[in-house]
Amino acid sequence: MKRRKRKTKDLASQFESTCGWCGKHIPPDTEVFGGGGKAGPGIDLSKLAGQVIPVHLVTVEKTVLIAVVSNDSDARRKGYDFMFLTCSEDCATRLSRAFQADMNLRDRLDQA
Repeated sequence: MKRRKRKTKDLASQFESTCGWCGKHIPPDTEVFGGGGKAGPGIDLSKLAGQVIPVHLVTVEKTVLIAVVSNDSDARRKGYDFMFLTCSEDCATRLSRAFQADMNLRDRLDQA
């Protein structure tokens, strides 16, 4: 069990110190940018609330870390299921677009 906790802690540390898009190290006390999103239909992240998890984005062939928002958070009340951090506004925009592209792909596949 210790091993699992350590891995979770490592993911949380990596989430807080690495740009979700470009992978650049983000030093402590540095401005960060971010965003959030809603999980697609049929995807329930509630059991992972408060955890950092890796998510593979098919359209850009990249795995990124997201933080699943807690069930009683402001982010959840605003409709977000997850959050991400980046080193710049440009990286936040690119990551948001990649999430949207994956959602669009899923929608097209569901309709096929």
